[in-house]
Amino acid sequence: MQLLEKNPANRLGARGGIEEVLAHPWLAELDHDKILSKRVAAPVLPQLSDDILDVSQFDSTFTQEAATISVVPVAKM
Repeated sequence: MQLLEKNPANRLGARGGIEEVLAHPWLAELDHDKILSKRVAAPVLPQLSDDILDVSQFDSTFTQEAATISVVPVAKM
């Protein structure tokens, strides 16, 4: 099992760009040209509501958390 790579320099695509990513066996069966030209239909389309507060498409792990306001100080950006 491969874990997530913390070092961005070692991540897939860091050395070979998009070609390295598209050459990965996990993506071998995909039509790369269709994907890159955005001609592939999404496999799942969620049912959206007109209610802007509708969170039914989010996992309850997140929707049951208390809402907090978090601001990133400009100095940390």
